[in-house]
Amino acid sequence: MEKTHRHGQPALTIALENHAAKSNGVQEMMNSRNSRFSPRISNWAGQFSCRPRCIHRASNRTEVQVALEKATAAGSRLRVLGAGRSPSDIAMSDQDLLIIDGMNKVIAINAASGRVLVEAGARLCDITEAVAPHGLAFPVLGSISEQSIAGAIATATHGTGIGVGCLSSLVEEIEMVTPDGEIMRLSAARDADIFNAVRCGLGTIGVITKLTLKLVPAFDLEVSEQESSLDTILSQLPERLKFDHYRFWYLPHADRAWEWRATRTQPSPGQHPPPRSLIAWLRNRLLGVHVYEAMLYLCSFVPALLPVINRYYCHTFLRIPRLSRNRSDRQFNFDCLFKQHVNEWAIPVERTAEALRGLRALIADRGFRVHLPIEVRFVKGDDIWLSPSYGRDSCYIGVIAYIPFGRKTTNHEAYFEAFEALMADLDGRPHWAKRFGPDATWLSQRYPRWADFQKIRRQLDPDARLTNSYTDRVLGPVTFDTSNGAERPCQSMSQ
Repeated sequence: MEKTHRHGQPALTIALENHAAKSNGVQEMMNSRNSRFSPRISNWAGQFSCRPRCIHRASNRTEVQVALEKATAAGSRLRVLGAGRSPSDIAMSDQDLLIIDGMNKVIAINAASGRVLVEAGARLCDITEAVAPHGLAFPVLGSISEQSIAGAIATATHGTGIGVGCLSSLVEEIEMVTPDGEIMRLSAARDADIFNAVRCGLGTIGVITKLTLKLVPAFDLEVSEQESSLDTILSQLPERLKFDHYRFWYLPHADRAWEWRATRTQPSPGQHPPPRSLIAWLRNRLLGVHVYEAMLYLCSFVPALLPVINRYYCHTFLRIPRLSRNRSDRQFNFDCLFKQHVNEWAIPVERTAEALRGLRALIADRGFRVHLPIEVRFVKGDDIWLSPSYGRDSCYIGVIAYIPFGRKTTNHEAYFEAFEALMADLDGRPHWAKRFGPDATWLSQRYPRWADFQKIRRQLDPDARLTNSYTDRVLGPVTFDTSNGAERPCQSMSQ
């Protein structure tokens, strides 16, 4: 383990005063009565917000150390906020908040080895654009690429492809600052246990400042999309999973599915999104987004209309097969339409059919009125301690509830609870960056290396500085084993 202590005079990071901005998902909303000292911060979808005691901004490692030092001196807990894209409260804190969007550089690119050194706040989309001229690409991406790389790996963010792991599996080296200001450089060959804890550490082990990623030669994706039935897909799933990347969406109330099959090909120079015509805009944007959102808004008052609207959408937009070829990131990413609540779980891949048939029956039997789609993706197993795919190839199933025109309702809550119960019965593990209900007591039984992770957490953050109400709920407080008298109990600071 390499450690370095902070030295020299730091550049001070002060609390935000009159700042009102929206940046890549992070929303800083001013309150007219108290805006000067405590702007309100919310995530992109607006479900969660906080009013930090002090907001720090870091553009380099020294400023990270200073932020930690100032929070410690104030007796305050600190959380790190990247792009704010997570539909959960993982980064929210009413104490100290460290925003790292200034640490956004792609520092070094080695085209021959595929190794890329980046700062923690760099967005996936910006890394993609930086490495493309060097003939490199991420082997997989999720549905969006606006997340910071540190946030993506801290929660084991994933794409789809049974032969490809989550984004955390791409990390070869990590530089981070511990809560006491020390600099650590980690890899599988150097402090492997800490490395495996940090690769999906929910921001509770240290503040990541730099990462070395292992990327792959650039590739295009030839994608075929078509309508199908759930039963057809499930009966032929082993064949479907032979595609380089495969996912499908189940469409509740229409009882149909939409398949997405992708094959890697050699890149073609000059690939660009196809030109947009007025007819395409009218169909895809006016009807497919604006009119559809208005219909969903109406359904927030009259949920019984939702099955009819789901069938309308499927009939209008999901009937004609599509073929396309483009640069990989442009094929992986797609428009998620509207702000939304998201609940996603990973189950053993061999239980996929049982899960989807069970979910279809659950919606019918309980009379739930649910938004489409239900997204189904596949991820290679890994050895990352808190990865939902730890030790097993996984099927990720995600359900959503849109927030049309910002109208928040609770219509989805019973549906989400029933969905979680079904996933739990199938040995599921929730996605850390999404909304979920189980607490640390329940989660500890789902991860074989849970105790090892907690040991590293106690070692590097004994005073629970990098915590908030989210980590208290899903990881529990930082506690010590006092059975041999060697360690002391530690009380988490109150949120």
